[in-house]
Amino acid sequence: MFGVGARMGVVAAVVAGLVSAPSAAPAAECTWPMTPLALPAPYTSSSVIAAAEGGWFVGEARSATAAPTVRWHGDQVEDIDTPSRRLSEVRDINSSGDVVGDGGTGDWWSAVPVVHRAGRYENLPVPQGFRSAKATHIDNAGDVVGVAYGEFATVHPVLWAAARPGTAEVLDPDPQHLYDTYPVDIDEQGRVLLYTDGGDRSGEVFVRSADGGYRQLPPLYPGGSVYLEAFHGGRIAASVVTPELTTIAVEADLDGRIVHTLDEAADTLVVDSGTTMAGVTRTFDPGTYELRVWDGGELTATLAADPDFNAAPRPAALTDDGTLAATIRVPGTSQQRAVAYHRGCGGP
Repeated sequence: MFGVGARMGVVAAVVAGLVSAPSAAPAAECTWPMTPLALPAPYTSSSVIAAAEGGWFVGEARSATAAPTVRWHGDQVEDIDTPSRRLSEVRDINSSGDVVGDGGTGDWWSAVPVVHRAGRYENLPVPQGFRSAKATHIDNAGDVVGVAYGEFATVHPVLWAAARPGTAEVLDPDPQHLYDTYPVDIDEQGRVLLYTDGGDRSGEVFVRSADGGYRQLPPLYPGGSVYLEAFHGGRIAASVVTPELTTIAVEADLDGRIVHTLDEAADTLVVDSGTTMAGVTRTFDPGTYELRVWDGGELTATLAADPDFNAAPRPAALTDDGTLAATIRVPGTSQQRAVAYHRGCGGP
């Protein structure tokens, strides 16, 4: 992908058979104790895809014969697949436990935008004139964004607004739309971050405000390849391959100004609406992949590590109530597990 690409959570103790990596001394006097998400028999591994405030998580549980979509809330885990319906791609969850994704076969031409809420699956409308669509993100108000596919696989961003049920609004910062456009996310203020891919307009970034206006941001890192990773509370997180072919991570504001630069090869970034960011960094000698947390651009904790790229820790979300959802490998095994790190700051 040229220019911009979007890429869909401890203490030193043993918790239900999982051992975390040692934490760095946190500058903000915060710790991140870890709790594995519930995994009933016969399932032996799990992964988390998204999380939201109030203790909501969505992901997958796996056994030797099944891999259902599951939703966690507190200590409870629920299989949300039904005999007649399941999501081929699960993408997001909100603080009401609503889950969105693709209810089609997994192919773009048969994608179906779906939301699971109030205990049942609902198809969202495909915009008129489009062949298919999929839902990718949902905010706590119930607004959903995703993509719609034209007859020749052209990609347009779509908003399904909670205030206008039964409608699908195609978002288009350029009426001629000579390129594919994707949403990175919708934040709790109703703003949508968009990026373009394809042709000589690749790598352009737009913010669509809640009132429907569009604003193009200046290049986040001129001369570099920018990969948008997260958008939350007006904060933009991206990994960058610089013109010197080094990899760094940056945080930008809604005007496209770089607020913080992390001189580390960090990606799979997640942010909250405050000052915290988490992601995975590659270290050398010895080579390992580490799940790290930064606050205000400063490293405050290292939560997990694995030398195997295929088993590297994968953060999924950083919520505004201080939960970092992630998938890590159970030490000494080949099994992965969905876990939650809960931030605690201050004295005892």
